Amino acid sequence: MSWNKLLGFDKDLLLKTDAKVGERQNYIMSMLAIMLIFIAIICFASSVIYILTIFHSWPIAILVALFLSFVVFNLYRLFIMTAFNVTGSSLETYYKKHEKHYAEYIDMESDMSGLTDAEIKEKTAVSKDQLRKKSVMNASTFSDVFAVSIQVISISTIALIFATGIELYIFKDQINTILEQLKNQYSSHGDTWMIENLFTAEKGKDFTVFNTNSLLLIIDLLNRGLGNWKIAIDLLFLTIFLIPLVLVTKSKEIRQGDYMRELALSEITISFYSYLIAQRFCQKTLEKSKRITGLFYKKKKLKK
Repeated sequence: MSWNKLLGFDKDLLLKTDAKVGERQNYIMSMLAIMLIFIAIICFASSVIYILTIFHSWPIAILVALFLSFVVFNLYRLFIMTAFNVTGSSLETYYKKHEKHYAEYIDMESDMSGLTDAEIKEKTAVSKDQLRKKSVMNASTFSDVFAVSIQVISISTIALIFATGIELYIFKDQINTILEQLKNQYSSHGDTWMIENLFTAEKGKDFTVFNTNSLLLIIDLLNRGLGNWKIAIDLLFLTIFLIPLVLVTKSKEIRQGDYMRELALSEITISFYSYLIAQRFCQKTLEKSKRITGLFYKKKKLKK
């Protein structure tokens, strides 16, 4: 399976590049996709633990976990794809202002109403090849600080939330032991409210992972039990979640790779092609409206 397709990777963009380079770019994108799938699996497993603690129902837990992991996967994919840019390369000015590319290959004030589809395709293809030849992919590994900060904060928040779910499952036996001790203590003190609401499952249901209805209680027990180790484990999960974003924003092989260049060229070319089509349509429509207006005035003069 071409895992890179999950990222929206278009291998056809690399048809005009060296075969070995294309294979390498294909491999890199596949690895990125697999990393995102692994992160989604972590989110799925963590969500199952959370939902089982609240609802004690496997069907509900699985459905909600699938939804949450799907959301996280697509959100992360959005961060990855928006990080693909040509900042610092020779294509940056063309990428940010497509009109600069148009002006180098056509007279933007000329009459385009007579252009055929074949001529438009030829013009866009030639301009793309010329721009490719003079492009230099010395893209900077420094990205927009504000955009990257938002991405890092978002991913870090997601990582810490779902890391806790995995940690709860890892230490479930120890937590259940403490829950049993707490239940016995509350029973000995005659605290029926705590027993009925926290340590008794709803009618017709059994406890699944943890012997309590309180998610906040087991999270508190986890934090108190692990202490500083909780921070260390969270940092491990944080590293796992941030690796794909770091690779895309800092790796020269990605930011200065052929796929990044071809993607930018493709977007500029699509814009150029659309511009020519739009100009042809607008100019034809304008000419047609002038002819209709001229006929209308002629008829009006004849009537007079």
